Amino acid sequence: MARRALGEAGAWSMDLARAISTLRDAAGMTNQELIERAGISSSYFYSRLRGAAPFDVNDIENIAGALGVHPHEISRVAALDGAVEEIEALVQTRPRELGRRLTAVAHAPRADGSAFDLHQLLRDLAERGISLSAENWAALIGGGAGTGVSVRLLEGVSDYAGISPTYLLDLDDDEAAEAAEANLDFREALKDSGADSISARAVGEVSPAALRAIAQSLRSISAQ
Repeated sequence: MARRALGEAGAWSMDLARAISTLRDAAGMTNQELIERAGISSSYFYSRLRGAAPFDVNDIENIAGALGVHPHEISRVAALDGAVEEIEALVQTRPRELGRRLTAVAHAPRADGSAFDLHQLLRDLAERGISLSAENWAALIGGGAGTGVSVRLLEGVSDYAGISPTYLLDLDDDEAAEAAEANLDFREALKDSGADSISARAVGEVSPAALRAIAQSLRSISAQ
């Protein structure tokens, strides 16, 4: 085996670099977007991407955070030889619309009546092996993320908030959107009126129009 030059990336380091490129493409990001989100310089990034030097463990952690995946995912992808779809299930979204929906979810109470807490969400996602930083979350809700978003990430957010995952995964399902947003509106009205989460669970299966009407009635009572 030929010896590599001092400081030059080895075979595994190059596999990691290729995995980073694969996950970057899967996320619909450019190199510049990844560089900015990871907080590294362009020269540093490109020198490691071409193998002049290896990425270190801190680089991998920062890049994983920028990509919205766990650092282990980069290693896992580096060891694979498959299509992007086999590496990480992604859904193609409209960033601005997804951001609007995530903002609506974050502003409303959860299904149990507790407040949506970003730090708790990040911990819950981490337990599922999904890495999401506050900066990544800000990009998502601001509509500045890439078009390809991890299905597991959106499912995790849905599960934490207590809404149908279809609301975040299928932006063209108008019926699911109306049902979810009526439910979120109802939760906010309950919170504003001082009612507890038991009231929300007691409603059961109610049409979106009925939930909107109840929410309006609750707000009218609270305003008196």
